[in-house]
Amino acid sequence: MRLPLVWQLPTALLAGALIAGTAPAWADDAQADPTIPSDRVTVVLKFVKQPDDDNMAPVALLADSCAACTVLNDPALARDNRRETLVALALPARRTLALRFRAAPGAVKRVVLESGDLPFSADGDIVTVAMPPVASDAVTAGEFATHIVEPGMVLRFEHADVARRAGAYAQGAFPARQRRAADNLQFAQREVIRRTGLGEFVAQEKLGAIQVMGFDTNYPHGHTDAPPHMHMHLRWPLNAGTQIGHYYIDGQGLLTHNVVGVKSINGPARTYRRGETFTTMDVRGRPIYRHRITPEGWLELGRVAVGAAPCLIKPAQAGKGFETGAAVACARQAPVSIDVTDDLEGGILRVATGQIVETFRYDTDTGKLLSPAAPPATESNYVAPQ
Repeated sequence: MRLPLVWQLPTALLAGALIAGTAPAWADDAQADPTIPSDRVTVVLKFVKQPDDDNMAPVALLADSCAACTVLNDPALARDNRRETLVALALPARRTLALRFRAAPGAVKRVVLESGDLPFSADGDIVTVAMPPVASDAVTAGEFATHIVEPGMVLRFEHADVARRAGAYAQGAFPARQRRAADNLQFAQREVIRRTGLGEFVAQEKLGAIQVMGFDTNYPHGHTDAPPHMHMHLRWPLNAGTQIGHYYIDGQGLLTHNVVGVKSINGPARTYRRGETFTTMDVRGRPIYRHRITPEGWLELGRVAVGAAPCLIKPAQAGKGFETGAAVACARQAPVSIDVTDDLEGGILRVATGQIVETFRYDTDTGKLLSPAAPPATESNYVAPQ
């Protein structure tokens, strides 16, 4: 199949397009010079509520603690639910601040910036937060996802918590079936990436990283992420040029179509229907792997170069959707089943791959992975930084 021009952009042309979009060297407008940092940053703080304080009033900044700070009432960043209050602020950049907030006495469990905790103290209804100097926008505290990093790949597992539902999923039927389908499809794709050696190839060739993702149901930093879908894209080293597919999941837990756009390149998105093949290209213009949604709404995925037939990912139960699990079949390898369960209250993600059951423990407030990601190293195994 001949790919459209947008997928065939040579590296030199891509570089030229990026250079053409930068400010001229003689520009004397400081605001147009990206090397001059802004004096303001946007920050989102997550105030995690104590479990018995579901009805806690939203946290409010005390203006006299920072005259140079502004509260941002942007619903894409700031919100309140029974788990947490997200406060969005415009702060002076690179300043060490002591910010004071009013909150119900004893109601704040943690204060989180990005995925880490900030020190705070509470005195009655006053909570004082030790704010570190922040050089650029930090708005991802509202995310609730676990990242699993492997050679050449990052799997981002979004946790579908009804208590945190927001944005497009704030009202109406919660997409539990589609989210379960995405859970199984994500780890089924991981299994194919492992079985075909695709992750190791991407790492060795320094092509960037494969990103396997589902969809957020909590509208973090304005990420609408609807209708329900999942992803597997090769993020190029500088991101620009990354071809991002959106594999949409219907109410029966099956795949319908794939809408692909290219990061930072102005051009129309392309839709791939059932039966059509989408090929992901690397930064050198080489085809790396292919996706094809089958007429049944299943998924074929395989490497281009190795010459083997693509692996087939189909629902675990005949006549059902991927919410029942996934079955992965690759040439010359025994087929294997995938079944993913997510215990939101316990913070335990279990992934059954055939008879192998993996257990990933995560922070129930942030989604941060708590399980060890690598075996401990000893001095005799020391590897000098590259």
